[in-house]
Amino acid sequence: MSEEKKIESLSDDTLEAVSGGMSDQLRAAYDVNKGLYGTGSACTSRLWAAGLNPNTVLKLADALNQYEDVALAVIRGEYGRGQARVDALTAAGYDADTVQLLVNNMLWDPASESFQTRR
Repeated sequence: MSEEKKIESLSDDTLEAVSGGMSDQLRAAYDVNKGLYGTGSACTSRLWAAGLNPNTVLKLADALNQYEDVALAVIRGEYGRGQARVDALTAAGYDADTVQLLVNNMLWDPASESFQTRR
């Protein structure tokens, strides 16, 4: 990828993943990691009851465990932009696509349907 991805060029699946619904799932992923949904089958049942897809939320929770710090570093610009970012993340042993998906979810604002810097 020689250019940084633009929202218009992302696939439908990726657009769905960074939509407002995913922001709810990201919040749920943080709550899962805090233990607020319980563990095991209780966690899965509570996620379904909350109208969330447990598979997606749990994958995102795992990504948070592995990549939250690096995603925040990406947001701060510490890994560069575009292909340089992909190369730097890959060289550091990170899955660049997973990191970027997490970054997108951290910055997506469903109210304005745009990416925002959050504090």
